[in-house]
Amino acid sequence: MIACRALVFDMDGLIVDSEPLWFRVERDFARQRGGEFDAELARTCVGRGMAHTLGVMRDALGIRVDVDRDAAVIEDLFIGRVGELSLKPGFQDLFDDVRARGIPRAVGSSSARRLVLAVLGRFGLREGFDAVVTGDCVPHPKPAPDIFLEAARRIGVEAPGCVVLEDSMSGVRAARAADMRVIAVPEGDRAPFAGVADAVVDDLHQARALLSFA
Repeated sequence: MIACRALVFDMDGLIVDSEPLWFRVERDFARQRGGEFDAELARTCVGRGMAHTLGVMRDALGIRVDVDRDAAVIEDLFIGRVGELSLKPGFQDLFDDVRARGIPRAVGSSSARRLVLAVLGRFGLREGFDAVVTGDCVPHPKPAPDIFLEAARRIGVEAPGCVVLEDSMSGVRAARAADMRVIAVPEGDRAPFAGVADAVVDDLHQARALLSFA
């Protein structure tokens, strides 16, 4: 069991099944500019924020990018399609459980705040979190620990008492750097997460079964 005084959720690929939509939106953006953003490139960008993704498009595909302008374009395209998203299996049961117990809850996402709020609003979740920390709230995105450390500060729980739920390696490494316990719920190959995360599970039902609330 993993002792948990507070829970910090990643959003994309963890709360919501958003990676397929992100891929479609980013692929269409790149195609309109003459590049082919394929699934392999997309995998290298998971969990690392829009600035990183645009940098990959620039360096790998030769697309001219303006990070601020083009990040806003991609975010607008994604926000316009949030109705296509669904919650990940097990999230609602876990969320309802920790909320009923009074366990502090935060979102820690590398995405922009307006995008995170749009997704949470789509499912009526914003008021259920005690804090929402996004990539534009801190100096450095994941895999730096800034997002998770700021989440811990806002909910008033020291980092070692927090458990992070993550689907990406950059997020797992960020949690480790923040001195937090971390359960990985990867969407792809589980092998790279072994020995880095405290536990690796198939879904949030399994993650819930591992948590012990003091």
